[in-house]
Amino acid sequence: MLRLLKELSMVPKGLRYKTMIAFSLMSIIPILVCFWVVMLYIIPNINLFFGLTLGNISFILFICIAISVLGLYITKEMIDPVIKMAEEARMIAEGDITKNIDIIREDEVGDLSKSLNIMTQKIKENMEELEVYEERTKLINLDINKKVQALSGLLQIGNLISSSQKLHSVLSFITQKVSDIEDNSAVVLMLADKNLKGYTAAYSCNIEDNKVLGLTLKQSELSFDILTAKLGLENAVSIPVSSAGKICGMLIVGNNEKDFLFTDDEKELLKVFAKQISIALENDVLSRKSKELTIKDEVTGLYNYNYMKARLGEEIKRALIYQRPCGYLLADIDDFKNFSKTCGEVQSEALLKEIGAILQSSVIETDKVGRLTDDKFAVILPEKNKRQSTHIAEEIRKKIEEEIGKRIKSDIKLTVSIGVSENPIDGSTADELMEKAERLVRSIKPLGKNKVVV
Repeated sequence: MLRLLKELSMVPKGLRYKTMIAFSLMSIIPILVCFWVVMLYIIPNINLFFGLTLGNISFILFICIAISVLGLYITKEMIDPVIKMAEEARMIAEGDITKNIDIIREDEVGDLSKSLNIMTQKIKENMEELEVYEERTKLINLDINKKVQALSGLLQIGNLISSSQKLHSVLSFITQKVSDIEDNSAVVLMLADKNLKGYTAAYSCNIEDNKVLGLTLKQSELSFDILTAKLGLENAVSIPVSSAGKICGMLIVGNNEKDFLFTDDEKELLKVFAKQISIALENDVLSRKSKELTIKDEVTGLYNYNYMKARLGEEIKRALIYQRPCGYLLADIDDFKNFSKTCGEVQSEALLKEIGAILQSSVIETDKVGRLTDDKFAVILPEKNKRQSTHIAEEIRKKIEEEIGKRIKSDIKLTVSIGVSENPIDGSTADELMEKAERLVRSIKPLGKNKVVV
């Protein structure tokens, strides 16, 4: 029954049908009725023809008014939802996608309302999906930035290693770079200590000094619990540093963030930096071995310490076999450190080269001249006793005083103090002769410089 009444009513009808009914009720029918009533009053005979009374006419007018009111109500019921829907659609268009058009009808307005709600829901879902994509994009951008920064750091590290920078500078830079890439995480580089049979903290970044100063760990202590307890961190990961097939250190990275886990990508990146550390360590070993094999000083072109010591040992052996003397001179430049600070590196190197040239020109071809340290030179004098060696030393001292000390304009007087030793009087090994000459030079410094002491 209800279904039949619903089908007979205008509820399921469309807007066009309802509009036509409303238009008829509000305009055409009332106008026709009013026209008919007027005609009755204008033409009384017609009134008699139809047999209508004043009461009948009043009833007819009442019916017309009721029909007009009904038409107005239908029109209002049709227009109000459209206005409401328009207002809510405007709010949705302004960005309030949480709005839901609550209009339940079975005509075109209801269909439009449902369509708008479906569209709003899809927009809302799309916005949420976009937010998810935005977060993912941010994470991807952060990951890309981290990888670009890591690549830049690796290139810088490669340049440092290839330019033969000191190992300390390279490892300090790597430690700082790892900390920067891992969002200023705490970083500790521990190197193997053979004496302790474990690892000692050598470099650190973004961690308190009292936690790493003197820190030593055995291989068995490199677990998560021990690392976090020793370093005072919530999270930590350790990456082994290998060299020549052996573990020579550990790169430890950690932080105090809650519910944090190092991703596989981060661990792989840390392994790359650990590999750079191993390359730096191997390069340092090769560099030191190369220097040991080198026999020439880079600044003066004279022989270096290793060669001079080895050659002096050979000359002493030969002298002992043939019962011949062998002299040794140690020339120490007076106040060279003060001169270097005052005049700079360029003038200091020029001075060293000039002193080396004077030493070289003061001896014969069989004698050997070398630079031992920054301000110390040595001369090996085969077949020369202490008297002959002292004479040569005095000639060298005078030349340096006259050719350099008086010429160079400086507040510091440039002279040399020379110690003279001889085999076998002062020793029968290279160490003994070199140590004897060193003691002689040290003893003369407080008593006055620019002297030869035997």
